Amino acid sequence: MRVSAYHEDKTTFLLVKQQIAPFTLPRGKKTMGTQVRDMTGSEIEMLAGVVRDLCLGQTRADPRPFVADRLRRLLRADTLASYTWDPRQERYEQPVIVNQDPTNVARYLDSLQFDDPLTARMRCYEQATIVETAFPMAELGSTGFYQDFLRPDGMYHGINIYRPVRVGRVIDFRIWRHRSREAFEDRDVDLLNTIMTFVVSASDTFCATTDQDILTAREVEIARLVARGCTDRDIARILGISFSTVRTHVNRCFEKLGCANRAELGARFYASLSSQA
Repeated sequence: MRVSAYHEDKTTFLLVKQQIAPFTLPRGKKTMGTQVRDMTGSEIEMLAGVVRDLCLGQTRADPRPFVADRLRRLLRADTLASYTWDPRQERYEQPVIVNQDPTNVARYLDSLQFDDPLTARMRCYEQATIVETAFPMAELGSTGFYQDFLRPDGMYHGINIYRPVRVGRVIDFRIWRHRSREAFEDRDVDLLNTIMTFVVSASDTFCATTDQDILTAREVEIARLVARGCTDRDIARILGISFSTVRTHVNRCFEKLGCANRAELGARFYASLSSQA
C-alpha cells in the first residue's frame, strides 16, 4: 500500500504528540482524569505513525486498508473487518478484512448482514464499545449469527466502532480476539476512539463528495431538471412519466438532501456539480 511521504510539519507534529501523550505515561499514572493503559515502545511508534500518516494523507484513497492491520496490532487483536454502510442500498459493502475467511465475509455481504442482531445493537453507540457490555456472550452465543458467522473465524471477544461520514454513509471497525485471549479493556477503547477520529477525517476525502451520490439515477435526472427551472408537469412530459411520480421523486430529493423547496434543491444540485469539478 502506498504511503504518503513524511514531511516535517509543526501542526502535524503537535497533533501526533497530543494524541499519543495519554498512552505514553508509566502504568498507573493519570492524565486529564483518564486511567492510562500500557503501550510498548513499538506500539507508541506505530500509533504515532498512523496518526501522522492520516493527517498528512494527500490522496483520495480509502484509508481503511491503509490502517487496518496496524489497528489490529495496536489493539492486540486476532481479526478485523471494516465495512461501509450505503444508505441508498441500505446494506454494508466495501469490506476490508484482516485474518478473516473471505468466503465467510462474502456470505455476510450476500445474506448474513440482513440477519445480524449484533451490528444493529452496536450501531446505537457513539463511541468504541466492547461487545460484551452491549451484547453479553451468554446471549450472543445462542444466536444463529454467532454460530454461522462469528464462531467459524474464532471471533469471541469483540470491540466495535461505527462513525458517520459524508452523505449518510457509516464506516466501522469490528475487531475480535479469540476465546483463549484476554477480553478488551479501557485501553483498547481509548485507542480505537483516538484512531477513528483521524480515519473519519481522512475518509471525508474519498467518500461520496456530491449530493448526487445519495440520489437514485432517476432522482438525479429530476433534480437536474428542477435546477434548470422545469415545473413538475414539464418534467413529466420530458421524461414520459406521470405527474404524481415526479412529485414523489421531488419529495424524496427534498428528504434526502434536507431541502425545504425547489430553489434549495436547485442550488444544492449545482453546488454539488461545482465541488465535483
